[in-house]
Amino acid sequence: MGITYTLDNLNEAQRNAVCSQSSNSLVIAGAGSGKTRVLIQRILWLIENNNFSPYSILAVTFTNKAAREIKTRLTESLNTNIDSMWVGTFHGICYRILRTNYKEVDLPKNFQIIDSDDQIRIIKRIMKDNDIENAQIIPKQVAWYINNKKDQSIRSNKTKDEDFISIQNNKIYKLYEKYCNVSGLVDFGEIILRTLELLNQNKEKKNYYNNIFKSILIDEFQDTNTIQYQLIKAMAGGNPSIFAVGDDDQSIYGWRGAKVENIKKLQKDFKDIEIHRLEQNYRSSGNILEAANNIILNNDSRMGKNLWTEDKSGELIKIFSASDETEEANFVIETIQNFISDDFGRNEIAILYRSNAQSRIFEEKLIANGIPYRIYGGFRFFERAEIKDVIAYMRLAVSNSDNNSFERIINNPPRGIGEKTKQTLREYSKDKGISLFNSIENITEESLLTKKACQSLKEFQNIIKNIQSILKEGELPHQINEIISITGIKSVYEKNKTEQARSKLENLDELVSAASEFTNIDLDEGETIIDAFLTHTSLESGEGQGDEWDECVQLMTLHSSKGLEFPIVFLVGLEENLFPSRMSIEEDNLEEERRLCYVGITRARKKLFISHAQMRRQYGNDNYCLPSRFLNEIPQNVVEEIGHKSKMYFKKGVDLNGSQSYKEESIMGKRVIHKKFGEGIVVSVEGRDSNTRVQVSFDEVGTKWLILAISNLEQI
Repeated sequence: MGITYTLDNLNEAQRNAVCSQSSNSLVIAGAGSGKTRVLIQRILWLIENNNFSPYSILAVTFTNKAAREIKTRLTESLNTNIDSMWVGTFHGICYRILRTNYKEVDLPKNFQIIDSDDQIRIIKRIMKDNDIENAQIIPKQVAWYINNKKDQSIRSNKTKDEDFISIQNNKIYKLYEKYCNVSGLVDFGEIILRTLELLNQNKEKKNYYNNIFKSILIDEFQDTNTIQYQLIKAMAGGNPSIFAVGDDDQSIYGWRGAKVENIKKLQKDFKDIEIHRLEQNYRSSGNILEAANNIILNNDSRMGKNLWTEDKSGELIKIFSASDETEEANFVIETIQNFISDDFGRNEIAILYRSNAQSRIFEEKLIANGIPYRIYGGFRFFERAEIKDVIAYMRLAVSNSDNNSFERIINNPPRGIGEKTKQTLREYSKDKGISLFNSIENITEESLLTKKACQSLKEFQNIIKNIQSILKEGELPHQINEIISITGIKSVYEKNKTEQARSKLENLDELVSAASEFTNIDLDEGETIIDAFLTHTSLESGEGQGDEWDECVQLMTLHSSKGLEFPIVFLVGLEENLFPSRMSIEEDNLEEERRLCYVGITRARKKLFISHAQMRRQYGNDNYCLPSRFLNEIPQNVVEEIGHKSKMYFKKGVDLNGSQSYKEESIMGKRVIHKKFGEGIVVSVEGRDSNTRVQVSFDEVGTKWLILAISNLEQI
């Protein structure tokens, strides 16, 4: 085996980590510091300098993409096929062990892996077969419950649930375990759990794998959860060397079980561990790194490091203060157009946001300007399931003959209408030549189904009739808000405390905001505002399917951006209660939010634009916003502020940031004008400095409270 191998391309810190003689190593690898290179060089160094067999090394990654990259580079360096090497994801490694030991773990030789869709279908079947029909028991939430328990290595007979929903979920968990065992099926959580049980319960097999692996390397160690850490400990029972690479400052997946605390546990559980810090950054300019370093310094519980670069300071970070989210989006898209005109590739540009719902207005502006884009790791706004559900209710209410919409929502959210009932409707509809919806009236009158099924169909029928009434009154945002409420779509996600559920709730709220933009549009002859809105949703969801969309502007959440880098980054929506999110503030989880900001900033290589809006439409209402606290943590010497500045017109000499107090007599009774609300009189004042609020009685829209520092009020 000829090895192409050199340490010449490593800096001193990287070389020290690669060549460490310590039995255990923890490498704190900052963003853009070359951690993958170090991991690969460590493997090669063990083989070349320490005579390790390639097959005595276990390298664990978190994504198949990372595993493929390591394998490809090892193949090039070792000049041989390395398919049999133990390199892969946690699931891939465990699957390989289970295949070899299927008898010992009570699985058939040809056991099959099921994905999340299969899992939910099985849960639905179990609920149907066991007459579990409760509107509060949602199959997706049951799947989340099961997966969460397995991630904590908890079997169904070991749970300690007390509330009603959890007890019901556990009942299904027991039935689900039995079903999968009989059918020879394993889900993703089961792959790791059953492997851990094999090592913990079978001494012979544990000794076997402990003796095989002389060195265990783990990538993205900060993302390990409870069971993954337990698996590492079980694998390391024979005292091999541990080489963990991670960055506590980039631990952003706590909501899905990742334990940043595992970094400290590793130092406690594995003795004589040597810590290496990779701080030289090969990605970003000096100003970008200075901003990131200063923000993350505000976190207390961290290992500590300071990124630096041999590159120049680079361009100043542009911070744009927009009057509202529309101006923010216009600024971003206009700036992108200028970069494209300057021959930047579209795929060199990324728009990053905290909440999925923020993508909508950027998508709208990109489409309007003919700029191809894609949502990285997700769906476009009007293609998201929860949005399509609401639109389907509207479509069916507008046209009772829309069978496609009927099929989508008849039992969504669950209302006890099963496949047998739906099949009866389909057959009746086809036989009588009428729509599925219109078939309900006849079928229930003729009692062609059980009393319970007929009752469920009548309830659905009444919902659609109520929506028809709603669509005849009020404005579109109010109508959509009412539809979301009476259908129960929102309540399904409110019961689920996952990040995904929160994202769906935010998308539903954003749909109401999207509708508000249709209150003053020009309509074609005979067209209603409902028609225009439904047409708009269809056209926007169908855009961008051609080959020209291969090179696109990249839109993504901050969570999706981890591991990526772009020459130009727009980090948008830096406002209190948006980023950091309201929930993180309420739950005192600001450190993870700050790490998320750190990740976002360090995605940028050369140009970074950060934006915030002084007013943002949320939940159908205009809300005044305070700039994110993270902006105050960026040193002034690395930024250039552009856009609107907060205006104070009530007291001569008061600076634009409201650093001095306002005297009541200088404001009270003054006549003012506001960009949106028009003219009015200040009738009340409370607070001080930048927190000063004024109550204005407007001539047209009544009384409103405004934050003086960002309201842009002008004295008449």
